[in-house]
Amino acid sequence: MRFLMAISFILLANSLSAQCNNDRAGSQPARGVVFADINGNGKRETNETGIAGVALSNGCDVVISDGDGRYEISIAPTEIIFLSKPANYSVPVDESNVPQFFYKHYPDGIPAQIAGTSVEWLWPVTEATGQLPTSIDFPLLPTESEVEFLAHGFADTQARYETGQDMVREDLVNPLIDNPFGVQFGLTVGDVVFDNLELYDRHKSMMSLMGIPQWYLPGNHDMNFESPNAQFANETYKKHFGPTYYSFDYGNVHFVALNNVEYAGSGNEFSGGVYRGYISEIQMQWLRNDLTHVPKDKLIVIASHIPLITEADDGISPVLTGPRTENFGELLKTLEPFENIYAIAGHDTSNSFKVQINHQHGWSGKPWIAHTLGEVRGSGWTRGPRDLRGVRDAMMEDGNPNGFYVLKFNNVELIPEFIPFPSGSDGTNRLRIMLDPPMTLSEVNGIHRGSLQASTKLVVNLFDGGIRDTVKASIDDGEEIMMSYRVRLDPFIERLYEELRNTDDAYPTPDRSSHIWELNIPDNLNSGLHRIVVNSTDEFGQSQRGTFTFELEASSHPNP
Repeated sequence: MRFLMAISFILLANSLSAQCNNDRAGSQPARGVVFADINGNGKRETNETGIAGVALSNGCDVVISDGDGRYEISIAPTEIIFLSKPANYSVPVDESNVPQFFYKHYPDGIPAQIAGTSVEWLWPVTEATGQLPTSIDFPLLPTESEVEFLAHGFADTQARYETGQDMVREDLVNPLIDNPFGVQFGLTVGDVVFDNLELYDRHKSMMSLMGIPQWYLPGNHDMNFESPNAQFANETYKKHFGPTYYSFDYGNVHFVALNNVEYAGSGNEFSGGVYRGYISEIQMQWLRNDLTHVPKDKLIVIASHIPLITEADDGISPVLTGPRTENFGELLKTLEPFENIYAIAGHDTSNSFKVQINHQHGWSGKPWIAHTLGEVRGSGWTRGPRDLRGVRDAMMEDGNPNGFYVLKFNNVELIPEFIPFPSGSDGTNRLRIMLDPPMTLSEVNGIHRGSLQASTKLVVNLFDGGIRDTVKASIDDGEEIMMSYRVRLDPFIERLYEELRNTDDAYPTPDRSSHIWELNIPDNLNSGLHRIVVNSTDEFGQSQRGTFTFELEASSHPNP
């Protein structure tokens, strides 16, 4: 908890509130208490004491509960009061294991007109909540919070149709029922569904089977596109999940969920489309206020849908870039006081990235990672061939299988482990070994048996890897040789794309990958069977091993 003297709470809260109170018609003071819910019934009993030092917000202002757990904050219609869960407490969850850490103040529901426009909502939005209660109380459940813990990271579950939800259930939910990894919670970084907000109920019901709290944030496919402006672009999301940005503590980690999808409004566009990667000014103010109360040596985990930045450079190929947040520089200034930072995002179906934020980005502190996660839905639930279950392969455009993450926390260290789904072309492998160009086969439908072509290379796709990883290979138990990092197309997905492009099983057009390594194959190999062993070590110290065999037939050496 964030303990300070009670007088300091009040003075600091008042000083921070001044910048957030403009143009909030109908605002009024909201009061309540944060308390330890010993019996877990959600109601404060006489023996249940208030909790001091808890941060609460209206989306901009941040106040701190006093020594008795009491707080006061202004609230305007269509705003949400939410607290930042302290490390040694948990918040109640609903029947779908969605955390309940907020109060929505919609006295008359959604305004009849927004920006002078009557809106016909396609999906249900928050109903009228009525008059502001006399006391808005927040129960917290005392619990132990270890500095070593695990969490799940999910990017873009994103089903558009019921059949897509079937695949989410088969690929993601079924293997994680009863929480086999022993994680404390799951965090989905946006695009919970794909424009079909009717699927929220079914999605939540399925995810609840994991038996852990499921935290969410919105993506560009979670919006009410009929909204005239950005303010009301997530009303159906809010109905199901609460605020679109917030924070909470676990162990020695301060998690910050940001909504960096800014909608231009119905009938409007930014220069790049109907939305952009941008952190609104009021949200940035909230973040500055929120971080004021966070110790500077904590690990700050920034979760957003659109990546903060995406780039990969091998020094030879053109720099690979993807979606990014336009005001990333302003975020860096806000994070300046902190020593330990890690960022996770989704959104990019073409590539996973691990970008080291350092002096090249205007950052003078300890370097940290902006990580674009490999996606649960990969390139989409309608892409790629079906397996025996009927589930699409959905490989990403960089050749990365779809999958999820186990996020391993140890004090202020985060180690992300990518878990490919147990089906598809690679099964549970963490890397793919290929020959490029492929062998000239000695017979139709032969497999890696025949002759090598000139300049054949060994190519490895280390899933969710990056330039700071090392990949080594040995041939026929010979000396391990360091492979060279390259930003290029994955030849495996290239060939699959060409083979299936005119079928119902087609993949999207391949995109260059940020996690490919190459090694020239010697041109003096004898005929017969050859064995390749690949060993990799990522920047976090995690190792992977893969093997590959091919057969050279007599007189099958490449021409010099």
